[in-house]
Amino acid sequence: MMKTKRILQIVYTLLIGWGLSATSCTLDQDDNLAHLQSNAAGTFSTLGTVYVNEGRITVESDRYGTLIPENAETITAINADSTGQRILIGFIYLNEAAAFNVHESYPVRIVDLLYKVETRQPDILTEGEASDSFGNAPLQIVEATTGKNHLNIQYRYNGTTGAYHRVGLIIKEKGTTDAEGLLTAELKHDARNDVSADEPRESIISFTLENIETYASSGCKGFRIFYNSGANSHAEWKVFKNEE
Repeated sequence: MMKTKRILQIVYTLLIGWGLSATSCTLDQDDNLAHLQSNAAGTFSTLGTVYVNEGRITVESDRYGTLIPENAETITAINADSTGQRILIGFIYLNEAAAFNVHESYPVRIVDLLYKVETRQPDILTEGEASDSFGNAPLQIVEATTGKNHLNIQYRYNGTTGAYHRVGLIIKEKGTTDAEGLLTAELKHDARNDVSADEPRESIISFTLENIETYASSGCKGFRIFYNSGANSHAEWKVFKNEE
């Protein structure tokens, strides 16, 4: 379980390696999505989606219901105050409760781990189109989870500080599920002009799933993701739907 001191160490690493102006966070290589979304010493951490309604900002957490931050200006300060933007936050509940429900709303205060997470739609591969056109640089999946409307992937790659690398999720236009109920996808990495970089980097990206009809069907259990890990050009990662 992550201690508060550990959370602050991660924040320091993020600030040094990423900066508040970037579009996605850089992580400590010892961390993963499970740890980052755990709770310790009264502080909870989660990925969530920002919603703005008539100036009121809420965060739909992947784990803890709808959060109503009393200090929503912290979200505005990093230009994350737009509906659909994914963020990683650490927070505390303002009111005690015996149990928390993912379908309820709760007032909270954001205390740390406030970062924008790159948020993209999957790229739909039309018939006859080659997926290599989206890049084929190596990367390594560290962890993958699903939320209500998102696929979240934590990954490692080599890159230069400040250089933008495009990571995309490729799904065939008429893709179907396999015998395990998994929809095939490819995670593609375009290093652009940063191909000779050898500095280890780590980040999180969220892909929206609302418009993927096959994924929305009851028969779909999750994704089978293929990617170039460097050691294996056809590495595979399975991630199953979160049915909460």
